[in-house]
Amino acid sequence: MRDVIIITDWGTDPPAFAGALAMAFTVAPASVATVTAEAIASARVIIVYSKLRKADDVARLGELIGEDRRRIDTIYVASNSDRVGLVQAEALKIGLILPSFRSSGDIRAAVQKILSRGLETGLLRRSRLVANAIETGDALYQELGAAMRADKPLPPEILTAVARSIGEVTRREGLAEWLDAVQLHHSGTCRHMLTVAGHASSFGQYLSLHESDVAMLAETALLHDVGKLFIPISVLEKTGALTEMERRAINTHSMRGASALVRGGCTAKEIIAAVRDHHEYLDGSGYPRGVGADGLGPLTRMITIADIYSALTEVRSYKEAMTPRQSIAIMADLKGKLDSRLFAAFRSMVLDPVFAKRQTSALPGSGGRPACLRAGIHPFDTSQETAA
Repeated sequence: MRDVIIITDWGTDPPAFAGALAMAFTVAPASVATVTAEAIASARVIIVYSKLRKADDVARLGELIGEDRRRIDTIYVASNSDRVGLVQAEALKIGLILPSFRSSGDIRAAVQKILSRGLETGLLRRSRLVANAIETGDALYQELGAAMRADKPLPPEILTAVARSIGEVTRREGLAEWLDAVQLHHSGTCRHMLTVAGHASSFGQYLSLHESDVAMLAETALLHDVGKLFIPISVLEKTGALTEMERRAINTHSMRGASALVRGGCTAKEIIAAVRDHHEYLDGSGYPRGVGADGLGPLTRMITIADIYSALTEVRSYKEAMTPRQSIAIMADLKGKLDSRLFAAFRSMVLDPVFAKRQTSALPGSGGRPACLRAGIHPFDTSQETAA
């Protein structure tokens, strides 16, 4: 389901604000004369950008967009200072009417408010702990996007708060509860960010790492795809096949993300390296630099595993979600690409039904030994690095 449909009678040229919306949301254009009920039903937010001078157009929109959706999910953006369109929009009982002088930022904020309403409703059925972590995660996603677009510093305080909130949720309520709650968010890009953070945080807890290391894992996961915020969502969440140009653009995200962290004031070299290198493999076959095991630290290796597993188990516009066992089987075939001991520990974690529901440093049968000792590793001991 796409975020926004823009219905217009201004020909083939999209309105100026469409480009700004496409950076943050999935957007589809449509003509007043030809838009279908199915196209409208497939969008969460409806924007009408039309002169509304033709009675037939007004009547058609009234038929295709039910009164409830006109009232709560529709925005009318006036195309000029002519009052005809404003009067017709009011007659259609469109819930939000924006005059022509409103900026693209105002329109984007209006869209975001409608999209957030669904998230807020869904979170009413969750615990306050989970709801707070999702809400602050959503706020972080929006602030990161705004910072990237304006080339401003990243928001360190909220980043730390979200990382620690996710750690508390996965520890007290379990990874499964977190992953289920993340599905409430409308954005696939944001869902992936929060999913990887949940897996990374849980992984650190499973290995009985120090709380500060678990927080660093979660923060890195939240930032790992920050470079994608420079790429239009319409490309990132495209339903069809990517063009070669689109694929090349997406493949720049890791390097652009690392550069953005430096510009934003991040001084943690391990985090910057993990953001830059989370698509690298131990055998040197990844991107953007094609480095091998010697150039990949333990934080990068852990984020890479969490990222790949998250992508496989998520629903995407072009695929269904895979089961944990299917995903682990695919990852097991990546011979020589992933750290074997870290992958073995991660495999044990995600396939353990008890761990998904509650966190504990001494799972059944462990004899009370910390998970990192049971696995025979400490991930931040670089003398033990191995390839699968």
